[in-house]
Amino acid sequence: MEAYGEELLKAALNAYRAALTAMAKAGARAMPHLGADLEQKLSVVQANISVNSSADDISRLQENVELELVQWGDGAAQYFGDREKEIREIMVAVAAATEALGERDQRYAGEFGGLTMKLQSIARLNDLSSMRRSVMASASELKAVVGKMAEEGEQSISQLRAEVANYRQKLEQAEKRGTVDALTGLVNRREIEARIEDRILWKRAFCLAIVDLNGFKQINDVYGHMAGDDVLRQFSDELKSQFRPVDVVGRWGGDEFVIVVDSDLEDARIRLDRVRQWAFGHYTVSTGKDTVQVYLGASIGIAEYDRQESAVELMARADERMYAEKKVKSMPRSVVA
Repeated sequence: MEAYGEELLKAALNAYRAALTAMAKAGARAMPHLGADLEQKLSVVQANISVNSSADDISRLQENVELELVQWGDGAAQYFGDREKEIREIMVAVAAATEALGERDQRYAGEFGGLTMKLQSIARLNDLSSMRRSVMASASELKAVVGKMAEEGEQSISQLRAEVANYRQKLEQAEKRGTVDALTGLVNRREIEARIEDRILWKRAFCLAIVDLNGFKQINDVYGHMAGDDVLRQFSDELKSQFRPVDVVGRWGGDEFVIVVDSDLEDARIRLDRVRQWAFGHYTVSTGKDTVQVYLGASIGIAEYDRQESAVELMARADERMYAEKKVKSMPRSVVA
């Protein structure tokens, strides 16, 4: 009976972990720029769940989960609220511009109506000199009205162009927020997937690399999440500096990064060797109270696209090689030797 109870507890904890994973993945898909942070924090909760956890421990972990989900929900609501406000501002600007053009047209329609009446009255004149003077005056008036229309039209168009450019920039910024990881500034998971699918569609030669940090959880546990966030930002800058602008360097989630290298396998390996040389090592990070020095390494898996497999299959090959390297690094030196 006791053994059965322990198995039941393990099954319940595994189900809870799976639920947390599903929440994190759903959050990442719904809001990519907030999802990576949610995945990282829920993964910390998962790591702290064990059969040895007390009821108080589980209760505190549940409170942390609820807090993270509330913060994610608030962030998502703020994001969509900002997008709605930007679109509303654009519609108001377009409506105002349309109304201004309509008012201008109505105003000038009245002036043209007056000119039409004058020209009709000229036709009834019998004195050629009077007719000539009236025509010349009407022509001058018509020229002035057309000149004013052209001038106001240019001003309206210039103002409208400026407003459209301003709101287009706002929309581009909002769109960018949807493709960029908020913490690191790298592209996020959704954008990585889109870039991979593009290359597969074009049948282009490229390599996919997965970089998974080693010991990152210990940095969070010992020095806090502020230090963890700081080291992620610094590592992201170092990682991106080792690749060209045409390559894609992104944060997949938590402490995992994905790189799409537009080259063959040999060139991609050379670039990843530079990552091992320059991006791995000691970092000075802030804990919020002081600075500490931490060591950061990673396991890397790389696979070259064979022009036939899907993105999922390619990712699985790179992932398998990354875990194979991680397994070797975790072995005792005597076993590795």
